[in-house]
Amino acid sequence: MTAGVRIASAALAAALLAGCGIPLDAEPRDLSAGLSDVLLPPASTTTEAPAPTELVQIYLARATIDDRMLLEAVSREISADGSVNVILDRVFAGPTPSEQEAELISPFAEGSTVIGTVLTGTLLEIHLDSLDGFPQDDSTSNRLAYAMLVCTASELIIGAEIDSVRILVTRDGELEPINIPVSDGDPPSEGEPVDCGSYASFDPLMQEQPGEAG
Repeated sequence: MTAGVRIASAALAAALLAGCGIPLDAEPRDLSAGLSDVLLPPASTTTEAPAPTELVQIYLARATIDDRMLLEAVSREISADGSVNVILDRVFAGPTPSEQEAELISPFAEGSTVIGTVLTGTLLEIHLDSLDGFPQDDSTSNRLAYAMLVCTASELIIGAEIDSVRILVTRDGELEPINIPVSDGDPPSEGEPVDCGSYASFDPLMQEQPGEAG
């Protein structure tokens, strides 16, 4: 076939294609852009499994009809690998909106965070960045705050045998033990640990039931 014949054939083919309504593009294009969704291949999807969670308990408080404050356990959902730090930080977070409607309370304000915990035998050290979240006066609310933290640690944390708690606070870059206020029994010496029995006044199980007096 001569060059002239080849050129004529190519021109004829282009004319036929144009006549059939098939556009000719100078550059390649994505033909899927004009296809209906049902004609397109399914897009690959990657669905991550939800992270496993677990239910734990912390203490909040409720006022009785005679204005006493009693501890009350509530549930919290945390990641399944949540540490003791995570559980105790939920104490500082206070009640949820629905718990507030149910008249559960917390004396904590913003300002304190658990920065570490160390378990030695049955003694748990709780390390805080500050005491700013605690009530700053010598009041029932102040002792209630410590009761919620100490009793959550010693009574509600599953999987760790905790009998007593010592609290240390960061001061000038160093951790220093504090003299923990208590509601019952003799005040501890500076830096000495306490247990939940030091807050029996807030423990509903320790309160006398009606008809048990005498």
